[in-house]
This record gives sequence, structure tokens and C-alpha cells, in this order.
Amino acid sequence: MKDILVKNVMIPISNYVTLKEDNTLFDVFQILEENKTTSARAHRDAIVLDENGRFKGKVTMLDIFRTLEPNYNKLFKNYEDGTLTKEYVLNAVRDLGLWLEPIKTLCERGMGIKVAEAMHIPDNVEFLDEDDSLEKALHEYVMGVHQPLLVTKEGQVTGVLRFGDLYEVIRGQMLACPL
Repeated sequence: MKDILVKNVMIPISNYVTLKEDNTLFDVFQILEENKTTSARAHRDAIVLDENGRFKGKVTMLDIFRTLEPNYNKLFKNYEDGTLTKEYVLNAVRDLGLWLEPIKTLCERGMGIKVAEAMHIPDNVEFLDEDDSLEKALHEYVMGVHQPLLVTKEGQVTGVLRFGDLYEVIRGQMLACPL
């Protein structure tokens, strides 16, 4: 795995779904749906670019869910890092009334929420260099990095490395092993 480089597996930013900060969450779903019908490697997340085409953040499925259900902010308000127990989560779902609203209300909310409100601004650990090994990328994913990983060259985001694409490389390598 050390001899396979991130740049050989990543999806170049020019081939990735991109959004603007003023798109709505409804727009996100429409743009991802259009990509699904035109791409063999359909995306479920997107990169947010500023008006000059520079990287600003990313919007993942998790970001969308957390934004559509604003009570998640209450759940994570006093939570830093650690593990939430199943009991705690089930009590919070009940106590906070998570996901009780009808889909129509969620649709209306999604039409009014801008991408800028939902997007995730990555931490340093969420970036890889094009010349990093897949071994390093796998380590980042296994240790719980917010997906997908962003690939850089000279400080500029040049691509995206999805967990599923990394898995496919490893699966292919395993299946090719001589026994």
C-alpha cells in the first residue's frame, strides 16, 4: 500500500460535484441527482467553492442531516469527543424530538438553508498530499476522519479521496493476491 499514491486514486476536483455557498440544500439534492445520472462514480457529497473557484469546504450526507434536523445542535452542545452510548442517543432522540417533523416541513426547510450553513470546514487531519500513500489515507479513515478526504498539492485542493474508492483499491489488491 505504500507504493500506491493518493493522486492515482483520487477524483480530481474538476471531476467532482461542486457547489456555491449560496446554493440551498434543495439545490444540493438536485445537483447530486444530476450527477448520479451522468457519472459512473456518483457522488453523495460535494465540494464548496467560492466565487473565484477556490475551495471553501465540503458538504456531506452527515452535514445535510445535521442541518435539516436543527435539534442535533442541542445533542452535541456539551459534547466534545468520546463515545455516545446507545442509551444516551435513544434518550436524546426521544427528549429532543429528532426527525418528528413531516417530510414537507423538511423540504421547506431545505429550500431555505444555504450551503454555507451546512458545509463542513475541514480540520488539518482531513487533508492529504497527492504524494501520500494509500496507507496513510487508510489510517486517517480508520481513525474516524470526516469523509471524504481532500487531496492537496502545494496548498491547493486538487482532488477528493472517498472511502469507497480506497476500499475498491484494497479489494482489488486482495482479489489479485496469488494464493
